[in-house]
Parts: sequence; C-alpha cells; structure tokens
Amino acid sequence: MYKKIMVAIDDSETSQCALAEAIHIARTSSAKLYIAHVADETLLNLHGQPLTSIVNMEAAVANLAQAGKALLDTAMQAADGVEAEPLLLESLKRRVSETIADKAKELKVDLIVIGRHGRRGLATFILGSVAEQLARISDASVLLVRKH
Repeated sequence: MYKKIMVAIDDSETSQCALAEAIHIARTSSAKLYIAHVADETLLNLHGQPLTSIVNMEAAVANLAQAGKALLDTAMQAADGVEAEPLLLESLKRRVSETIADKAKELKVDLIVIGRHGRRGLATFILGSVAEQLARISDASVLLVRKH
C-alpha cells in the first residue's frame, strides 16, 4: 500500500492521464499525493544560445513559474477529495528527471507516476525521455503511464 505518491505533470495529454491515474491510486490507497511540475529553464535556450538578447530572462523565468502554478492549480482542482500538495520545482540547470528524483527522495515518496510520451527514434535513444531517465535513477517505484 502506498503512503506517499508523486505525480510529475506538464501540459501534455499524457500528463493528464498520469494525473488521473495518480489521483485514482492515491484515493484507493488513502495516500498523500504530491503534484509536481518542474519549471525547466533550459527551455529558454535556443540551440545553446540564451534568449537574453531577445527577451528579458527574469520575465521569461517568471512566466514559466506562472504557467507552472496555473497548471498545478488546475491539477489540484482535479484532485479534490484527495490529500494533495502542489510542488513547483525549478530545474536549476539540472535534468528534470534529477530534480524530480531528488524531491521524491527528500519527501520519502513510495511511488512516482509520470506520463510516457511514446516517442521513438534517435532523439529518444540519445537523450532518453524524462520518464525513462526517472525510472533509471529514482529510489522509488516509477509508474509510466501512456496516453489512453
């Protein structure tokens, strides 16, 4: 029986499936649910070149955080009736998977639920997906959820 579950979300359809699955598991297990979103500042780089010449970097980071907070607010509404806590995490120039794994370890999470986007090919082979990286490095069990 799980006592602490973390679900990592973004704005994808697959992520919404993972959220629904995590809420279901938390509800049936009477577990606490942490709903995490990582504000990934590496998205503000274009081919290794920071966009500071194009936009105000502080404003761009604030916009990422604002979008993440809105995403978490919506997810918290979906988790009505479940003991849940939102977590807005920053990657701080680290991989998203490492950020999630470290927070899960800190919180002593039993299960991490994350959407698996199902990409294939060279990019996934070279880089790996966040979900696959997380499954490799996490101390907790990881449930990969596909879009359904």
